[in-house]
Amino acid sequence: MSHEQLQREMADALRAEDPVAALRALAEAPSVDPAIRSALLAADPDGLRLTALLVAKLRFERVIRGSSAAGDWFDRDAAAFSAAFRRYHAEVPPSEPFPAAEAKSFLAWAAAHQEDAPKSTRSLR
Repeated sequence: MSHEQLQREMADALRAEDPVAALRALAEAPSVDPAIRSALLAADPDGLRLTALLVAKLRFERVIRGSSAAGDWFDRDAAAFSAAFRRYHAEVPPSEPFPAAEAKSFLAWAAAHQEDAPKSTRSLR
């Protein structure tokens, strides 16, 4: 497994519902070098869970800060927004380092999943 592929797989593990199980599954992949396997299996489970929460928190903040439409949606219906964000976070790998771009990505995803988005967020404003 290339280092680039390993990085993608590790990023996916941090977005998984159970990042510890995802990292362990990655470690057991036949294409993982034995030294890397050992390092992955030695990762502290609590540290891994905390890292995954921080990744989600930072991404959530980028969405809220990057778009007034996203912020308004969250203010109007925090539960629906949070549920949509959880699905987005699980389905869409992070690729945008800045709030406006992350918010645009989230709102585009929400528009494509219209059952998730209130009318006011279906257009990218």
